[in-house]
Amino acid sequence: MKAKSVNLFWGLILILGGGLFLADNLGYLNLDSLTPYVWSVIFGAASLLFLALYLVSGVQKWGLLFPASISAGVALTIYMANATNADAAVGAPVLISVAVPFAVAFLLDARRNWWALIPTWVMVVITLITLVVDHVSGEAIGSLFMFAVALPFAGVYLANRTRRWALIPAFVISAIAVIPLLANRATGELIGAYVTMMIALPFFIVYLWSPKNWWALIPAGFMGTIAIGLLVFLPGPGEIEHPEWMAALLFLGWALTFGALWLRRRSQPTEWAGYPALGFALSSPLVFFLGDNFELVWPIIIIALGIMVLFGSLRKHSPLA
Repeated sequence: MKAKSVNLFWGLILILGGGLFLADNLGYLNLDSLTPYVWSVIFGAASLLFLALYLVSGVQKWGLLFPASISAGVALTIYMANATNADAAVGAPVLISVAVPFAVAFLLDARRNWWALIPTWVMVVITLITLVVDHVSGEAIGSLFMFAVALPFAGVYLANRTRRWALIPAFVISAIAVIPLLANRATGELIGAYVTMMIALPFFIVYLWSPKNWWALIPAGFMGTIAIGLLVFLPGPGEIEHPEWMAALLFLGWALTFGALWLRRRSQPTEWAGYPALGFALSSPLVFFLGDNFELVWPIIIIALGIMVLFGSLRKHSPLA
């Protein structure tokens, strides 16, 4: 019986709406002459009718809230656009009205309709952006959006602590969100150091979380060393003009990275790490003292390491064991 009543309601609404627009197109009406406030009242009344239809049909049919909520949003937007100084904020009611039915769906059955939080959150964030877009800088808007994207991933982890994977996008996106705020306040080198350190940090955490993840120390060490190098050699009054100094620091950091892995060879399959550790350790002082002439030396180092690897493979036990 309810279904027939709903269909009857929608049929009458469609017939009435179509008839009004047809009469307007034929010249019998002049809808354009209506003041904006009249349209605000019309959409407000429509919202109340749709809300009554929703309540009569049953609160579980939350999809029927869309016409009620959106009509109310349109009515409020029309009123705000004509009663206040029009800016981006006048679109906020329509945007938030789209979120309301999804929020109701989640509240009615949080276990089954957990997915409804996603469109709810997206529309809330977009609404907040429209409210502040005319009053804050574009960099702040960009950061706000990125933080908003990161937050659901953090929520996924907090809801189920076994979903550790969600921490990675939550952290990376949050780290990226800071970049727009730094754009006008920091040099390119400082931003580069921040980015590389933020890339390295999750790998450090993965390694410290479980020593079995020895592989994570390689990207952590490489990117962390680059970040330190950028910070040490930031441009300034006392800028160091010799790039070989930074190269020496990078080689030293990479040597320590592989050296740390080699020290764990008793418990992990990292005996091989002794070779790149030795190669980088030799390269660090050489590039420092030789400068541009190091280009003639590093191929020889690679050849020497290759000979050591071959020699070690022919022996029963590696000389670096």
